[in-house]
Amino acid sequence: MADYSVGEKILEERLFENDSSRPSEPDHVTNLKRGVVREAYELFLTHFGASPVNEIKAAAAPGRVNLIGEHIDYCDGFVLPMAIPLYTVVVGRKTYDQKRGFTNVFSSHFADPLVIRRPYDRIVREGMTWGRYIQGVFALTECSLCFDVVVHSSIPLGSGLSSSAALELATYHFVSQFFPEPLPRGVRSAELCRRVEHEYAEVPCGIMDQFVIALAEHGHALRIDCRSLSYELIPISISHDALFLIVNSGVHHKHASGEYAKRRKMVEEALRILNVDSWRSVTHEMVQEKLSSGDAMMFDCALHVVDEIERTVKATEALLDNDITHFGRYMCESHNSLRDKYRVSCAETDELVSLAMACEGVFGSRMTGGGFGGCTVSLVRKENLEDVKNYIKDNYKGGTPTFYESEPVSHAGPVKLLFLGK
Repeated sequence: MADYSVGEKILEERLFENDSSRPSEPDHVTNLKRGVVREAYELFLTHFGASPVNEIKAAAAPGRVNLIGEHIDYCDGFVLPMAIPLYTVVVGRKTYDQKRGFTNVFSSHFADPLVIRRPYDRIVREGMTWGRYIQGVFALTECSLCFDVVVHSSIPLGSGLSSSAALELATYHFVSQFFPEPLPRGVRSAELCRRVEHEYAEVPCGIMDQFVIALAEHGHALRIDCRSLSYELIPISISHDALFLIVNSGVHHKHASGEYAKRRKMVEEALRILNVDSWRSVTHEMVQEKLSSGDAMMFDCALHVVDEIERTVKATEALLDNDITHFGRYMCESHNSLRDKYRVSCAETDELVSLAMACEGVFGSRMTGGGFGGCTVSLVRKENLEDVKNYIKDNYKGGTPTFYESEPVSHAGPVKLLFLGK
């Protein structure tokens, strides 16, 4: 498990001590979450029938957008994500016949229901795809119960907004409610859900997505040190003048398809050639000396990692100073590096960034997430927001973009159905 400081342990305990210790979210955020939970609950009733309300458990997990610090969560870097008001909700109950030996799962995103059979730690290589996230959580929490479950989400799939990590954390907090003692929250839940990605979904991701979804607080981004797993809540105080606008390109990525894993293997090999323990010890001079005469793509990827680590530190300082001009500049530099050096953007996200930057009132724009499609995030002055959206909608050649006006929301957790007035 992570070795983090006493101060961070106290922070984690404070975050999860009880609901009253958390800053309350504004009504419009609460209503967004309530709406997704209500839809999930009604889907459950439709597919599995009525039950006494105390037998049905629910949990919700937000998506996330990474403001800067891309592809360096698996390179001991710093990242700056925030949770956003798009939610994945898991609603379910224990089956009345535990001898049947399987869990039924219905998702509003997919036509066919899933059957996940015990023992849950038996990895099924063929089929089941998204069901592996649920199975992995059951397996790694050593849950042996069988359930009837509905999964419902407002997070677009394959968009770079962490739909998979949200599913893992929502499942984790759902199943936790069936143990005699609740499962650990915070960092420990994030670490377990990252193992689900590695061992069951076979995606070699870093810990950023699970970490921010497990620990986020309303009104704050999270600056995560991915080497030590220490973290700091960063107030988003720009919200009175500007906001982060997420635009979905409509191009779906799939990390397990190979390119994501290829980049990770490449930077791991680069670090071996550099003969150091961590990218935090690497300088431009070291990269030039030891990598410039070798594989050109490895050289470029190494430069991105070194620059993005430094860029994220500077961008965080700018955000703390409420210097949105410089923060926006760092966003653009990050995108250019991801496009030209790490080579993980695509024509559609490049076009969305260019369109955004052609508009008055846009301070910066970049692709966000693992790349190869998905979303962009732009820092936009509020008074220019509608003009920016209209310009992008009228000029984007990649299809019909979807817009999400985002603000930082709180972490994943169980949801009482009394929350719905049930």
